[in-house]
Amino acid sequence: MRVKVLWEYGSGPALFGLGLSYGLTSGYDFYNFEWRKLFYRRLCRVSQRCAKRGNGEEKFLRMIQIWADVTAPRFWWTEFDTYKVGTVALSESTMHTLGKRPLTPEDFEPPMNQRPEGLINNPLAAAILASMSQSRLEGLNRTMTSPFTPIEVKKAALPEGFLQRRIVNLNYAVLANMIRQRRKHKLPQWRQFLTEMRAGLVNSELLPEIEEEEKK
Repeated sequence: MRVKVLWEYGSGPALFGLGLSYGLTSGYDFYNFEWRKLFYRRLCRVSQRCAKRGNGEEKFLRMIQIWADVTAPRFWWTEFDTYKVGTVALSESTMHTLGKRPLTPEDFEPPMNQRPEGLINNPLAAAILASMSQSRLEGLNRTMTSPFTPIEVKKAALPEGFLQRRIVNLNYAVLANMIRQRRKHKLPQWRQFLTEMRAGLVNSELLPEIEEEEKK
């Protein structure tokens, strides 16, 4: 699994809007940077308090957008796809990528590609790769009369550990919700995703900790 934050935007407008609620930025134009000189530090402190309350005062987090480049196994994407509101993803198409090149262990999530000899020690993994490679050769060498494996058969045989790359767009509120719901999830991929996302963000102090704070 690979996770890289590409870009984030919106903290300035979000803080400006939050300032309206506290009467700090009223009367200012957003592009007049005087309000930043006067209130920016105070708004940062206020935003951190509001982000933790979770009673509607954290709605400004929806304005801060994140774009990330994520390569993850299909079994993880099926869980990520439960988050439909506030997320958009543009994906590599298995329809167009299967058969373009031979599959290798690096196309799959560990433990299939933990080490080069992993295929030898994992007969199921070796059989899957051999089958997919054979179907690719059939597709390359087919003639009008020779049999070949249809794309729907290849997709049906594709294991859940197959890695798919997506460009994901979500906002801080969605990511905060993911952290609260998934930081203790059994799949280690969730902790990796949340940790790397949080570490790559400029305003990570607005998000919950991955390690849940002990209640006093």
